[in-house]
Amino acid sequence: MILAYAGYRYLRHFTYGWRTWRAPARIPLHLGRRGYRDATTRRRGDATWPVGLAATGQVWLRREDLVQGLSVFSEGPAWHTEIAANLVFGACLNRMGAIIVQSADADMMTDQLAEVARPFGRDGEIRAIDFQQAPRPPLLITTATLADAIADLRLGPEASAVNRALLPIIDMLASRYRKSSLDLYQALTDETAFKRLLSGEYEIARKNVSADTASLADGAAFRAVLKPLKEIPKDQRETGRKALVAHAGELAALTSMSLTSGLDLKKALLAGGLVCIRPSSPLTTALVIARCTEALASMAPGQAAHTLVHIVYPDVLSGVSAQRFREAAAKAGAIGSLAHSARPAHHVRKAIRKGGALRIHSRKAKGGIVPLRGKFVSTVKDCPFILDIGLPNAPETTNSGTDAYASVS
Repeated sequence: MILAYAGYRYLRHFTYGWRTWRAPARIPLHLGRRGYRDATTRRRGDATWPVGLAATGQVWLRREDLVQGLSVFSEGPAWHTEIAANLVFGACLNRMGAIIVQSADADMMTDQLAEVARPFGRDGEIRAIDFQQAPRPPLLITTATLADAIADLRLGPEASAVNRALLPIIDMLASRYRKSSLDLYQALTDETAFKRLLSGEYEIARKNVSADTASLADGAAFRAVLKPLKEIPKDQRETGRKALVAHAGELAALTSMSLTSGLDLKKALLAGGLVCIRPSSPLTTALVIARCTEALASMAPGQAAHTLVHIVYPDVLSGVSAQRFREAAAKAGAIGSLAHSARPAHHVRKAIRKGGALRIHSRKAKGGIVPLRGKFVSTVKDCPFILDIGLPNAPETTNSGTDAYASVS
C-alpha cells in the first residue's frame, strides 16, 4: 500500500507539478496547490485576488501586483459602487481590512458592502462614518491634516501661504486658552480680527491681549509665531484671507471631525476592519484623504500589508493628494486604489499620469455605460496585459478561503 501511494504521489507530481499555463493574468493559488505553474514566471500559482472574468477565464492577481496601484475610470456612480464592492470582496477573501472613501454625492454604501461581507461572516465588522449625519465619535485630524486639505482645494498659493502661517498661531492660542482650533480659525480669518492680529493684538474669551502688554515670555513667543504671517506681502495676505474665509465657517461648524479626540484612522487600518466613509463636501473629502495619507505615511514599510484603501477622488481637488496617497500606500505596503471620472480634469490627469500599474476603464456603448464590463490594463513588469473583463458576482458561501471564488465561472 505504501509503495502504491508513493507511486501515485510521484506520478501526480510528474503530471501536474511541472504543468504550465499561460493564464489571462496570474495563476490562482488553488491551481498552484495542484501543481500548476505560471508560463511567464515559472512559479507555482499564488494569486489570491480576483479582479474579473475575461473571455479566456477568471482574472487573478497577487497582492503585490495591486500594491503597485490601481486606478478606476468611469462616469457611472453605480459602476464605482460595483468596483468598491468587489474590492471589499477581495479583501474579505484575503482576510484583509478595507477603508472605502466614497463620493459625497452617492448614497451610503454600507448595505452593499454588508451583502458582500456576509458570506465571510464579516458584515458585523462594517463601520459607517457618514459626515452628512455627524458621526460619533468624530474623525481625529491634526493641524497638518488641515494644512494639506486647504492646499488641496486649489484656493491659490496665497491662501496656502496664509494658511500655513496662520495654523501655528491658532495652535498656540487654542492650547493656551483651551479653545477649539476650528472655532479660532473662523474668528481669526475675520477681516477686523485679522488686522488686529497683524498688529500684535487679539481678543479671546472677551479678553484683549497684546504682545506689548503680555509677559516677556508670552510676548516673545507670540511675536515669533506671528512673524511668518507678517512676512507675507500685504496684497497676498488679503487675497489668501478672503479665499480662506469661504471655508472657515464650514470648519467652525464641523462636528464630524476633531483635533483632540475621536476615531484614529491609523488604528482603524491596523485593526483590519471594514470602514465606509462618506464625506459631505470637497473640504471634508480633502480632510479624509489627507488623514488617510498621514496614517499610511506614519507606518513602517510593510506595516499596512493587510489593508486596502479605496478613494473616489473628485476633480475639484488638486491631484497632488492623489499622488501623495499613492506613494504613502506603496511605502506602507497597502493596496491603494483611486477612482476617477472617465475623463479626469487636466490637473488631476497630470498628477496621476505616472501612478498606478493597473487601470480599469468602464466600457461604453450606445445606451451609456455597460454594467459590470470594462477594460483592464496592466503594466506590471512581469504581467502586462489588456483584457475586456466583467466584474464577478460574489459567490454565496460561508467559506472565506481562496477556493470560495474558484467555483465562480
